[in-house]
Amino acid sequence: MAKFNNTDIRNGLMVDKDDLYIFPISDSVYTFLEKVWSSFCNKMVGLVFPNQENIFDHSVFEVIKGHETQIVASSTHFKMKEMIGNQKNNKDFQDFISKTKPIPFSDERNESLKILQKAIDRYSHMQRPEVEIINLRTDEKLHPNLKSLLTETMRYAVGIPLIVKENPIGVLWGIRRKKLTEEQIRDLTTQLHTLFDVIEYIIALEVDRKGDPYFARKNIEKSDTTSTIHHLLYTLQPGQRDPVTSIIAHSHSYNMMYRLDASYIVPTTNGYSVSLKHFAPEHMNDRKKIILTIPGFFCRRSVMDKVSKEMSLRYGYRVFSMDMRGRSRYTLPSNPSEKYSWTMDDYIQDDFPAVLQWIVDNYPGHEIVVMGHSMGGMIPRFYTSAFERIRSMTGKQDRINPKKFISGIVSITSPNYIDLDSPLFGLEMLKNGFKFLSNRMVYDMLFNLVSFPMKNTLTTIDLNSFFKFILNLHSSLRQFSFQVSTKIVNLNDFVGYKQITPPEWYFLVEDVFCEESVKVILQFIRSQLSHENGFYSYDGMINYTSEMQNIDIPVFSVVGTVDRIVPASCIKDVMKLPIPHKKISEYEQGHLGIVFHQETVESICREAHDWIAEIDEAKKNASGEKITASI
Repeated sequence: MAKFNNTDIRNGLMVDKDDLYIFPISDSVYTFLEKVWSSFCNKMVGLVFPNQENIFDHSVFEVIKGHETQIVASSTHFKMKEMIGNQKNNKDFQDFISKTKPIPFSDERNESLKILQKAIDRYSHMQRPEVEIINLRTDEKLHPNLKSLLTETMRYAVGIPLIVKENPIGVLWGIRRKKLTEEQIRDLTTQLHTLFDVIEYIIALEVDRKGDPYFARKNIEKSDTTSTIHHLLYTLQPGQRDPVTSIIAHSHSYNMMYRLDASYIVPTTNGYSVSLKHFAPEHMNDRKKIILTIPGFFCRRSVMDKVSKEMSLRYGYRVFSMDMRGRSRYTLPSNPSEKYSWTMDDYIQDDFPAVLQWIVDNYPGHEIVVMGHSMGGMIPRFYTSAFERIRSMTGKQDRINPKKFISGIVSITSPNYIDLDSPLFGLEMLKNGFKFLSNRMVYDMLFNLVSFPMKNTLTTIDLNSFFKFILNLHSSLRQFSFQVSTKIVNLNDFVGYKQITPPEWYFLVEDVFCEESVKVILQFIRSQLSHENGFYSYDGMINYTSEMQNIDIPVFSVVGTVDRIVPASCIKDVMKLPIPHKKISEYEQGHLGIVFHQETVESICREAHDWIAEIDEAKKNASGEKITASI
């Protein structure tokens, strides 16, 4: 599309926007759009204002179909949870789409055509399209084909025209019940312009390289509309085989420029790798500290995004967010014939020290503060406390000494051993019986006990399968004892987020949750059944819990008081250990809610920042006392 300038306008050469011709979408672009346009609507109903208030109740996408416009996709805020993995087969969705009718360009009442023509005019002047706001109850221009689709709660529509490869593809609409304030309109306009940029870039890129629609959908749905991208570059970084995507953006929430790099790939062992996402704020603080965030059980690093951004953009730290092996295709061995299998020991003894070494090599003179959620907080604690035992028993003499480079560990709902808040696993009979058995016998008995399709070829399972396994285990145990309760932990307990919205549920399942290694799961189960409340290495030779008595690095423990997955009792015993500068705080949140609820995240990060400052001050005072004593 040719771009006009102000001289053209002054000379009267610019054509009238009502005369602009709308080209049909090319076959290649339309075919790709059919596979991804649901993500446009899903993203719209997931948008929130700065105060976390939901913006839209409904969303529809009106596509250019030949020489007509027609609604082809929709999403509803309160039904997002039901749409997970089943949007096309959802009856409500099918019923709604079946009622939509095309509106020809030749129909003078086709207001979307005029909106698209106006968008072409602005785009030709290197401007983003205007955000359109329509009162659905009073607008007399609304086409009858659209009026027939309205419900009582659909009162205001906000639309943004979309353009791909310099040609319009349609209008994305968000629909709400309440009228927008001027302040809300300003914020929403900024977000929709960012979403316009994201969709334009991702669709054009993936169409050109015949990319995977799945990754296009995921990238659109998890895009950050609270930031405006200024530059998107591919950079060559030392030690990286593939280019790293570097984004320079301005965060409206924090009013700051920052850089985001994704992803650095760090090789570990047996062909596996770890993937790192990097946040660098425009204004770095002077503490010489790097924050490393680590996700927990069944979770990708995106579960820590709110923590990572808060520590980087509010408090000025360089932050790396870690995906362990198996969390993405980039972390798996290149040989697809390999059976993927790993243990918690691989996370502790190989992946974590590899990342420490990489950070130390690339950022000399910096100390590291690790912030981990759940299992992500266990990993640095267990590696640090069992470091000498790991070296002596495994022969891994080349592992980096954590005491030289880690200045603190923030453990968010991270247990010292496993004791789910459920009568299922608390059965004393089982604990007493299993304490006399070897780890291998326990593992074999567990999977012989339950009617669960666990075959030798199955090395990872997803979260739903895990809770089905617990249900089957629970049902089997009830055959032997009436003491087993009918209440068991489930996915709601795992999330433990009472304020969660349907779009957040969707985001958790579609982007955060991942498969976990069966061997890792077995280690957690063994700990649950351990009579002495311990977490063991897979071979049973190292009791990581008992090694915690050796830890001499400051630990800040964060407890979720309504967490059924990690009850406070599994955490508070850490505070009995002689740990320097230890700290504990409690929040009324469940297991994942504690890193998802924005106010809670802000409070935890504020406490963590102050705690880091206190440690630095204590070190400074101790150093001064040593100098004075030597004099």
